[in-house]
Amino acid sequence: MIFQALFDCMDFTGWLLFSSAVLLLTNVVRNWRPHSFPPGPLALPFLGNIFTRLDFKTMDKLAQEYGPVFSLRKGNERLVFISGHKMVKEALVNQLDSFVDRPIVPLFHETFKGIGIALSNGYLWKQQRKFASTHLRYFGEGQRSLEKYIEVETNFLCEAFKEEQGGPFNPHYIITTTVGNIISSVLFGHRFEYSDRSFRKVLELDNEAVVLAGSPLAQLYDAFPGLMKHLPGPHQTIHKNYKEILAFLKKQVEQHQEEWNPEDPRDYIDVYMAEMEKKKKDPQAGFNIETLVVCTLDLIEAGTESSATTLRWALVYMIHYPEIQEKVQAEIDRVIGQSRQPTVADRPNMPYTDAVIHETQRMGNIVPMGFPKMASKDSTLGGYLIPKGTSITTILASVLFDKNEWATPDIFNPEHFLDSEGQFRRREAFLPFSAGKRGCMGEHLARMELFLFFTSLLQRFAFSPVPGEMPSLEAVIGFTYSPEEFRVLAEPRFHFHKDFRAKSKLVFKWYMYSNVSSMKCRVKSFLLLLVELSLTMWLHDLLLGFDLKGLFLCIFIFIIIADFLKNRNPPNYPPGPLSLPLVGNFFSVERKHPYIYFTKLADVYGNVFSIRLGDEKMVFVSGYKMVKEAIVTQADNFVDRPHTAIAERVYSGRTGGLFMSNGEIWKRQRRFALSTLRSFGVGKSTMEQSICEEIRHLQEEIEKEKGEPFNPADLFNNAVSNIICQLVMGKRFDYSDHNFQTMLKYLYEILRLQGSVWGMLYESFPGVMKHLPGPHNTIFSHYDVVLDFMSKEVKSHKKDLDHSNPRDYIDAFIIEMENHNESDLGFTESNLALNSMDLFLAGSETTSTSVLWALVFLIKYPDVNDKVQAEIDGVIGQTRQPSMADRPNLPYTDAVLHEIQRMGNIVPLNGLRMAAKDTMLGGYFIPKGTSLMPNLTSVLFDKTEWETPDSFNPGHFLDAEGKFVKKEAFLPFSAGKRVCPGEGLARMELFLFLVGLLQKFSFSVPDGVELSTEGVTGVTRVPHPFKVHAKAR
Repeated sequence: MIFQALFDCMDFTGWLLFSSAVLLLTNVVRNWRPHSFPPGPLALPFLGNIFTRLDFKTMDKLAQEYGPVFSLRKGNERLVFISGHKMVKEALVNQLDSFVDRPIVPLFHETFKGIGIALSNGYLWKQQRKFASTHLRYFGEGQRSLEKYIEVETNFLCEAFKEEQGGPFNPHYIITTTVGNIISSVLFGHRFEYSDRSFRKVLELDNEAVVLAGSPLAQLYDAFPGLMKHLPGPHQTIHKNYKEILAFLKKQVEQHQEEWNPEDPRDYIDVYMAEMEKKKKDPQAGFNIETLVVCTLDLIEAGTESSATTLRWALVYMIHYPEIQEKVQAEIDRVIGQSRQPTVADRPNMPYTDAVIHETQRMGNIVPMGFPKMASKDSTLGGYLIPKGTSITTILASVLFDKNEWATPDIFNPEHFLDSEGQFRRREAFLPFSAGKRGCMGEHLARMELFLFFTSLLQRFAFSPVPGEMPSLEAVIGFTYSPEEFRVLAEPRFHFHKDFRAKSKLVFKWYMYSNVSSMKCRVKSFLLLLVELSLTMWLHDLLLGFDLKGLFLCIFIFIIIADFLKNRNPPNYPPGPLSLPLVGNFFSVERKHPYIYFTKLADVYGNVFSIRLGDEKMVFVSGYKMVKEAIVTQADNFVDRPHTAIAERVYSGRTGGLFMSNGEIWKRQRRFALSTLRSFGVGKSTMEQSICEEIRHLQEEIEKEKGEPFNPADLFNNAVSNIICQLVMGKRFDYSDHNFQTMLKYLYEILRLQGSVWGMLYESFPGVMKHLPGPHNTIFSHYDVVLDFMSKEVKSHKKDLDHSNPRDYIDAFIIEMENHNESDLGFTESNLALNSMDLFLAGSETTSTSVLWALVFLIKYPDVNDKVQAEIDGVIGQTRQPSMADRPNLPYTDAVLHEIQRMGNIVPLNGLRMAAKDTMLGGYFIPKGTSLMPNLTSVLFDKTEWETPDSFNPGHFLDAEGKFVKKEAFLPFSAGKRVCPGEGLARMELFLFLVGLLQKFSFSVPDGVELSTEGVTGVTRVPHPFKVHAKAR
């Protein structure tokens, strides 16, 4: 009755006020702070302290007012903040088990989902962190191998700075890419070029997300995620950025899945996939693809952002404090000098440099608020009760600027880390990496990176501000604390023309600033520097005292000595013939048939030997067993192509086509080419029909000769080329097409000249030959014509492309280009022209040359020819065309075909390979980057594999019952990962063309003509030009 009366007497306004009062009372009761809970500023109803910024400067003021343990409320969630070294240490170290968990942070939960390493909890977190820690160490974290990665990346970094030529530039993403490449080497097994747009975009997206995560609107998302997810704001950008980053990482994982070899793990992703197999019965451990992607994101962020930001702060402070920069450089010059790179072993001898790096980390204050943790049980901290599930934040900035721990906390002062004798000292309050069980997993790696990168930069450059653009010491406050964007001048140190003055200044600067306390040691070091200066000046005066003749003699002797030192072989390097200074073994190589010379060298020096052509060292591998060891057993070690002079010029500014590309581009392009060619018929009956149709055209052209002598080379080349043309360009060319005939002629000339002495001259001495006239220039002019032909085909295809009905490889590639328009995987129009040229070259020359050799050997051995034709007549007859189904029933024909390929020896030396890492082969040491040449001639004529290696003998491929047998040493198409991608197509073409020709014609030469089996050697080995009669059977 009372409520009914109350309801009747209240109007709408009254009810609104009543409802508000009830909600307000409910909120106050719900969020009532217990007396034992940490104090904090008054919170607004419903909203809490959302108008209080969560940055370390605001937190410092609150800590001064409420003590080292205080609280805030964001919406309905209470947050506890811990300030000062003693209290932070109490939470992270003394009570580490009480505050080891992570709370759910709504802003990041949509991306990280409580899995991975950084934001997971419990059993899953322990398993993931333990696995990551173990395998980061396995792949070099903290080890000498990773130090080498950093040293190599340092060279790239310094080269990038050097390319700025002392002009103003922003170092932000050069440094970020440099640091990112170290963790990328561990995660993905490779580094990224600084020009790699996809990786650069990932770094930019991540940087933007990290900065925006500290903005007030993004923090508002954590307070009211249910509301904010429907509203625009920086939180939407953060989520969008992370989606793009995850998509990039998923592609990396998918590529690893395609190439994964559990027996040979290359990186973190490979071993993680192996662990997924082991932990299938333990789903709680979280080893799955989704967690792998998030773990990779965790490691990329942790391994890039903090170290890169610290290095940027280091440049800012060195610019602001040039006297400190000079003292660091003086110490570097004294301990390391200019002749070698810094190493981690130098660190104990460089206390001042170490102190400056630590002070940069302290003042840089990269992660001022740390990352939130959560009370895993009811705990007491600073006399206050912290209930289970409460989110706590340890303010690392309050430790790094604690007035009770640092003499001048707000001033950049390296003395904080030096004792009275100038030796480095550790400080307990130095916690830039946090501490306890959730301390930064990559702390050791970060320390190594900071020391080596910082020391290398200051060893090689003097940094100064751009006039009128002094970098600000104020920071951009996001999730991290990073410098505002700035430009810098990086002047290379110790130019020769300034050397005397610079060294003189250096001596006295070092004397003034040295931290060596002992006067005796200081004087000794001072005198050593004076001696170095005096020797430099003496050498300068000596050179000035020479006359012109003496100077030239001195330069000549210097060049000879330099050549000797530069080309000294490392210990246990493959033996080889004595090489001349500058030219190497160039004049020893047989001009007519170079492969014969190299085969003879194997008889003298063994199956693994070396030669030098100009400055290029090359290791040759001979004999079936050793060639197989190199290109099959050790396929991953010798899968890359070296950068040859001709290839550099032909593929200049492009991605290397199918045959000369390396790494991820090569894998993706080869995989795409193989799958596309299969989809257009390779290996299928449709392809067989196309070949048979082309054979019919060829037979008609031969019949037009009416039994008169003709050169079959052009006809065979045209016929075979039309097969690959149908796959690549979707059409065949008439045998009378002038433009097509010209291109075929140019391709023949390219292969001939490239394998001739002129091609060898250019490869050996490109710096000289590119300025001289000669046939080598024809190689490049012909390549230009062929590429222009291919480019016109591409443009023609683009005009009439039907996305729903691709006709050929070019169409499929253009469609794929649209899916990869921002990737660096070689899907570009210029690379399409190169790929098409490569396919055309490989699909034309070798097969047509094999058919020519077939005529040579069958005419030279008429008894073999008669047996082949008898077998064809018995199995196929004259009424139908041959098919691949006939092959098993034609063992003798198949054996003859294989023996023609063996004796024809079309590609005597295969394509150059390159050692991807330091490798042992045949008991010899092959350094990384060494060019390696598999000698296929030595395999096809290996005396331990063939009964009569130098005789034409189809019996090599027949057993005692006359059945065809495969031979392992039959490698005309090479082997391993770089095996000819068109091997299946070539086998089909050779069988059908040869059988089709012998079925219809009997071939002979004019009277008195004797065909030669010597051949003309270029890149390929072709018969001398000849004419034949073709008599219809």
